[in-house]
Amino acid sequence: MMRIALLTELYPPSIGGQELFFEGLGRALVEHGHSVEVFCVGHAAGLPAREIVHNITIHRFPSDPHYKTPAKAWMKRAWPSIFRYAAWTRLRLQLGEYDLVVLNQWPLLHAVTLPRDLRRRSVLHWCEIREGRFYGALQKWLPRLVTHNAAISDGVASEIRRTSGRPIFTMPSGLRLGDYGAAPQDRRSGVLSLGRIVEHKNLPLLVRCFDVLKRRGYPGGLTIAGEGPTMPDLRRTVAASPFAADIALLGPVSDAEKAQLLAQSDLLVLTSQREGFPRVVAEAMASGLPVLTAAYPGNGTKEVVREAGCGLVAEPLPASLADAAQSILDAWETFSHAGSLYAEKLDWGGIAERLEQQVGWKPARSIALPGADPSHAC
Repeated sequence: MMRIALLTELYPPSIGGQELFFEGLGRALVEHGHSVEVFCVGHAAGLPAREIVHNITIHRFPSDPHYKTPAKAWMKRAWPSIFRYAAWTRLRLQLGEYDLVVLNQWPLLHAVTLPRDLRRRSVLHWCEIREGRFYGALQKWLPRLVTHNAAISDGVASEIRRTSGRPIFTMPSGLRLGDYGAAPQDRRSGVLSLGRIVEHKNLPLLVRCFDVLKRRGYPGGLTIAGEGPTMPDLRRTVAASPFAADIALLGPVSDAEKAQLLAQSDLLVLTSQREGFPRVVAEAMASGLPVLTAAYPGNGTKEVVREAGCGLVAEPLPASLADAAQSILDAWETFSHAGSLYAEKLDWGGIAERLEQQVGWKPARSIALPGADPSHAC
């Protein structure tokens, strides 16, 4: 057994890709017999400083209900809390004896402040690539601080490897495949978007693409599920569409509702300007739902779609996306089948095994990372 610490700025009940990744990985590691603790920011009022969920011990500090909505919106996060989180995780992990530390890419500073001996037992997980000098420097330097680097997708891994010169393995967001069902095409209808309603998701482009499809005779509707800060702007965009009556804005949906939407839609469309490996793409593949995405440089979804063969990548123009959407619908069975096959690689149990292999852990033996204490093996 390993004693494992997962360091991530956000964790459920916060909703997002990084939260789902670390919750899924933690549960899979517990099922493999390891002891797992999560260290995260208390992002909402009333969250306990410590609780146990799914046999995972969750520690939260600092408590900052405005962490995701700082007074200066351009900051994206409340930076004073990031400094407090980094200092707190450094102290807490020094007091414990952890065989392995898995660090989320965000909020960056915690990877710098972690003591050197713990960095030697760490995996830094990269969920996306950011453009610009500042992020470029971090993507070059931070991978060199830790023993292991992992990435959410092959595309992200390739960029980190190129900029840092460090080896990196792929560790995607996994699934519990039994949670999803796949209906045949003749029982499906409509274009689907699932995710947070934020600026980089670029949803006005999706609405304009849908307008083109409708003018060309597409019979289905457009369903957008999720919530976020740009929802008022999206409502105005939808209201201005000549096909507003065919567009449904559902707001947040439950896991069961999400699975139903994935199983009954024709096509999942992601028009994001930047992504790593969105969990919803994996969920779509498990549901036999083809995927269309936009060819933005920072959109890692395009590499995933190409590798899996589960859909198409098109230029980020309404007509180009509409052309690709029709091509997918015309060869729907081919793309659906390819996605279903690829989804079988995304079972959480297999991903946990991949992590164990990469760090050199074997059952009944101590982890082979430098600095590990053999007394922790059982």
